Amino acid sequence: MKTRNMRLAAALLSSAAFPSLVHADQQTNRLKDIAKLAETNGDLDQAASALCQAAKVDPQHYTKKCARVRADADQKLQVYSLKLAMSKSELQQKDYLGAIRDLSTIKFGPNKEEAQQLLEQAEGSLPGAHPESTSALRAAQVAYLQGNFDLAAARASQVMTQPQRAAATQILTNIKTYSDTMAQADTFVKNREYERAQQLYMFAVRIKANGPGNPSEKLQQLNALIAQQAAVAARQPMSDETKETQLSNADYTAKIKAALTTARRDETSDDMKGALQAFNSVLALDERQAEAIAGRHRILARMQRDPKALADSLETGIRSYYAAQFDQATQALTLYLSGGGMHDKGAAHFYLAASLVSQAVVADPKDIDEIADLQQKAQREFVLAKQASYRPVEKLVSPKIIAEWSKIGSPR
Repeated sequence: MKTRNMRLAAALLSSAAFPSLVHADQQTNRLKDIAKLAETNGDLDQAASALCQAAKVDPQHYTKKCARVRADADQKLQVYSLKLAMSKSELQQKDYLGAIRDLSTIKFGPNKEEAQQLLEQAEGSLPGAHPESTSALRAAQVAYLQGNFDLAAARASQVMTQPQRAAATQILTNIKTYSDTMAQADTFVKNREYERAQQLYMFAVRIKANGPGNPSEKLQQLNALIAQQAAVAARQPMSDETKETQLSNADYTAKIKAALTTARRDETSDDMKGALQAFNSVLALDERQAEAIAGRHRILARMQRDPKALADSLETGIRSYYAAQFDQATQALTLYLSGGGMHDKGAAHFYLAASLVSQAVVADPKDIDEIADLQQKAQREFVLAKQASYRPVEKLVSPKIIAEWSKIGSPR
């Protein structure tokens, strides 16, 4: 009787707790959806708030996510502060297109309202600006970001005045390039040319991951199919000579394979810097490796054609600098400049110099040659920044950096 009562009590407790657990799951799922939508829209602040609320309900699954997104949001706010300062300088210099580009990136935070007001001011100051064209361009940009290409193309076609027309033309060009790429990739799939299709789907994902036809999903399906084929091929019997060759080259092959896997993953996720570094590591092992040669060429060409990719590299470099990740900052900023980034080259040279100075500060004091080399490189970058008429926002940079910057004379 006692055992029966204990089982009944346990059942009652379980049934009483079950609605609470269901409610908790529903609450965290709702907050997760809110966070996902906010991240898609670029509002990391709202995403972090939703995930941190979820962490209060389910600390085990959401505490780390809350901390990660909050840290990303804080770093983004530092970049936004810099972008706002840069846009004000651009407005003073009547570089309205530059100001519009920088202000358009500010998606959240205390500077958002001011950025929106300055954005309207910049758009209204464009030569030949027309309210209807400005409205049509805004609608086209929003539709494009949401992956609604039909609406984006329709509204972009309604933009008739310059220079809004240049931005609208870029949207139309992206849509055509994307559509042609997806059509060609689909044809390769039908012809069972899976690796060629894989490369094109990767390219489509970089243009617009949420575009029509869902290239991300198609790429995942194709990757699974290629992996399945590779597994089948691996089960085929091999000759003794083949086995011996594979064993002798196992380490070499594994390194190349791992680097290519990293490159493909980074390229698929639109991490241009990571993909380029991975392809370069393959070429360091085998300078004739065909996929790495093609991949490196593709990444560099993409960055030179895609202002957004270059802008992302610049933003990554500046964000890494403020996060004290000086090696990453140096790599990203060097990538921006070598990729042909021109509009913000002054900022890129300045923050590259700042990263080099910071590396010299934290270097081993015994390594005199390395410190001297870093300082010399930093001075060259400071000179290039001054030649580009760049003016740093001093309150955003450490006094040590400003002191080194001040040592460089004005360009002649």
